[in-house]
Order: sequence, then structure tokens, then C-alpha cells
Amino acid sequence: MFIIAFFLIGEMCHTTGFIDIPTVSQYDIPGMFGGGIMFSMPFSTEDPIPSDPVDPDPKDFTLTLRYGFGGRGEIALSMYTPSAFALAVSYLLKEERGNTPALFCGLDNITYNPHISTIGIKDTVGFVEEKNYARFNHRPPELLSAYIAMQKSLGQYLNLVIGLGRGRFVGYGPRSHIFNTDLFVMGEDYTDSTASISGWAFGIFFGGSIRFPFGLELIAEIDGRDGNAGIKYHHKYFTTTFAITKAEHFWSPKPYSPRFTIGLETNNRFMLEGPKVGAIECIVRDHTSKQLLPNSIVDIKEINKRYKAKGGTFMVSLPVGNYTLTVIKPNYVDYIAKILVKPGVKSKLIFNLKKTEEALRYEVALRQKQTNIKKYFDQGKVYYTQGKLNEAKSSFNMVLSLNPDHQQAKEYLVIIEPRRAELISVYTSEARSRTRAKDLAKAIEYWQKVFDLDPNNTDAKAGIASLQKQIAAAKKPTKPKKPAKPKEPVITKAQIQALYKNGVSNFTAEKYNEALKIFKQIIAYDPNHKGAKDYKKRTEARIRVLKGGG
Repeated sequence: MFIIAFFLIGEMCHTTGFIDIPTVSQYDIPGMFGGGIMFSMPFSTEDPIPSDPVDPDPKDFTLTLRYGFGGRGEIALSMYTPSAFALAVSYLLKEERGNTPALFCGLDNITYNPHISTIGIKDTVGFVEEKNYARFNHRPPELLSAYIAMQKSLGQYLNLVIGLGRGRFVGYGPRSHIFNTDLFVMGEDYTDSTASISGWAFGIFFGGSIRFPFGLELIAEIDGRDGNAGIKYHHKYFTTTFAITKAEHFWSPKPYSPRFTIGLETNNRFMLEGPKVGAIECIVRDHTSKQLLPNSIVDIKEINKRYKAKGGTFMVSLPVGNYTLTVIKPNYVDYIAKILVKPGVKSKLIFNLKKTEEALRYEVALRQKQTNIKKYFDQGKVYYTQGKLNEAKSSFNMVLSLNPDHQQAKEYLVIIEPRRAELISVYTSEARSRTRAKDLAKAIEYWQKVFDLDPNNTDAKAGIASLQKQIAAAKKPTKPKKPAKPKEPVITKAQIQALYKNGVSNFTAEKYNEALKIFKQIIAYDPNHKGAKDYKKRTEARIRVLKGGG
């Protein structure tokens, strides 16, 4: 049993074709062969003038054998009558690629007489119009009917062919004469028997077909002499043709008549070609983020196999056919798709998986958790910088309650207690210094900082209580006293100035602790010393910055 080619052999065309115009050879496998039979008859055999030399066209029968060579060429042998044989060859010059059409050429009617048709051989044998051509000396020789043509697919179903050919592609009828190059030489003198025709005139032929997925193909064409239209049905093992040829004779007088043509053909393609396969490339990604989902599972039901898309993609070759794919990924809804694998085609499939409701709720909770971790951690760092170590400790503990492995929170908790002891020492020293300087409010402020860091600190409690009593006593009304005479400094102004210069030198040398002691000493001797007060504030500010608190 034989299987027909994708674009099937034409019943009337000698090599691969639509109905009577050639197309790209479908004998594209070396050693491929096939054949076909064709029968045609006129719609009408009426002869309005029996006495004239023009008789109605008879029935005809054609047997054709074909053979492919080189994967690009085709040779055909046709028998029209027991004494009328002809060879034909065609060759694919350039394959169709992208927007570039296929280019092919051929030679029909390689025979032993200048004139041949499906009815017989000789110039006086042929259809009505061909015999009329001979009567007016206008029948071009069909021998060696050379042609060159282009073929282009438009979409999945439509195919178009256009070409130039001599011999059988050249006509001189009322309509066909406009399709050949002698139109520019003879004009409307094509019926003038004294006008010479060119044996090498070229005619234009063109046609197209629409092929449906269920095997039906509709064809319309003009072969340079006639207009033809038909229907082909493509089965796996054979092709049938039902066509109307010489359709222009619907509008011609009798005995001209259109013809009804039927044909059957087949070939051995199924014996030569391997199994038809295609390929699918699967891309699995998240529906929202469009990120690839690695290690997804793709289950193919019809072959009972599972594949892992390790990086979110994978490709596999499959026999042609329909398949059911199920894409599986934890925390995602299974994606089920039905696909068609086409022969020689790699299909790109994109699966956008949606997360399950449970996964979405978990994702929302996780985002909120991460937000809270960041909030508490940032809050703890601010508290630590401000010296609010109790609040910082509480914030970092909250971070660890949400993420016990948060390393930075652990590191901050390790340094909080040493920092607490350091700040208590600094604040205690400052509180005492302020007390000596009679800056009681500031002294209380620093003792309060000590107390906030260590509620059990007895020095802080006692210092606050003592200072509050002093402030309260100072607010009691007293009798106005005469202004006391300023006390004589216990040291001279020159000594104070020397101390001041020494303090400035220590400040410039970044020895802030020594500088601070000196400035405090100067202020104790001379509370109104403006320079010492100014440098004291600057020195304290530098110390706070260096200790990271304040």
C-alpha cells in the first residue's frame, strides 16, 4: 500500500502539480516512486454543425508513472494512447525559506513529435481549440515544454504558484492569447492565419490551493491555455481528484465543452520515510513574577513518562500526535494542557503556574514576618545609638523571637552589656562634674540616664534625691542679701591662662579626657571663663561621638 505526498501528484500534470500546472516536486526522498490514472470526458458531445471539420472532444485516459531522484528531482512517464508517450522532468532549484519562495524548473513533453496532447500525437490530433490552432497555423509545438516557476506558502493552508512556460503553456484562444508573450507582437491578430507565431513564445500560468486539516483541498488554476478548478481528497494511502477542466468553455459555443475529470494516485512514501516526530520545548514559570520554576515535573499521560525541568525548562522529541501534559510543582496548582505535536516542528510551550491558596497565605505571612524583623532590627539599632539599651535589648530579642538565626541581632545583644557599663561610667562622671559645677538640672539628667540603664544603681538614686532637695531648697524665698564680693581666685590669672593653653593643646592633640579635666578645673577656679566653657562643651561632644552614644 502507498501513501501520497504532502502536496499530491496532479492527475493531468505530468510531474507533481495541482491539476494541470506543475508545483514543487514532492518526490523528495531518494528511491520514491508512484503513479496515477486519470479519466476525463466532456460535459457535452453536442455537434451543432456535423458537416464542419470540428468534432466534439472525445473521452481520454492517462496513465502516469513517477520516480524521484536526489531528493529534489522527479521524472515522469505518461501514456495517453498506446502510441502516445511522453517523458517529463522537474527539479527544485531553491527551497522555500521564510519569506523567500521556492524556485523550480522543468521540461514537459519529451517525445518524438512536435505536437502532443492527452488525446494523441500529431498537430491534427487534440482538443477542439488545439485543432483550431492548427487550422490557423497557430498551434505552438508542445514538444519540450520548458518552464520555470515559484511556489509560496501563505500561512498553514494556502499555497500559490506562478510561472512562465513555453509549448503547452501557450494558447491562442479568445481568452488564453492574453497570457502569452505573442500578445505584444500579434495583438488581436491571433486568428489571422497569415500572422506568424513564435515557437518560443512563453505563457504565464498560475494557481493556488487551500488545504484543510481534514484532508480536503480546493484548487483553482490557469495553465496558459485553460482554466481549471477542482477538489482533492487526501487519504493516508491515496488521493482522489474531482475537477472541471477547460472551464472557460462554459461561455463558448458548441462543440466546445468543459470537461469533467476524475483521478486516483498513490506512491511508496510510507515505505521510505521514518516515523514522524516533532519536539516540544516546555518553559515553566511563576504566573505573577514570570520567574522560571526549577525542578518542576512534567507528566505526559499518553506515554506514561515524567520529565524534570531542572532549570525551569526542558525539551523532548515525541511522535506526531495529541498529548496531555500535566505540570506539577509544590505549592502551585497543577497545570493541565492538551497539545498537538506536528511533524518536524519544535513547539514552544509556556506554562504560567498559579500558587495555591495556602501558599499565597503563607507568602503573605512570610512577607509580614520579614517586614517585622526589619522593623524591630532597625529600631534596635536606633535605640543602641541613642544609648537606650533596655529598649535596644527588647527590640533585638523580638527579632530573635521571629528569626532565632538572625546573626546581627545576636551580635548586638553580645555588646549591649559592655556598652551599658561604659555608658554608666560616662554618665556618672558627667553627673558628678555637673554637680560640682552647680549645674544641678543637667546633673539630674545624667543621673537619670544612669538610673534608666541600671534601676538598681544606688549612686543614681542618691544623687537624684540629693540634687532634687538642693533645687527645692534653692526655690525657698530668702531675704535679699547684699551682693557678695567675688572671691579671690586661689590661683593667679596667669596660672589660669597657662592651664587654658594646656587644655587647648590636649584638645588639639585629641587627648579629650585630659583636656576635659583641665577645662573643668579652670571653670572651678573661674566660673566666668568663656573660653574654658566653650572648649568644655566641644570636648564633651567629641567624647560622646567617639563612644557612639550620648
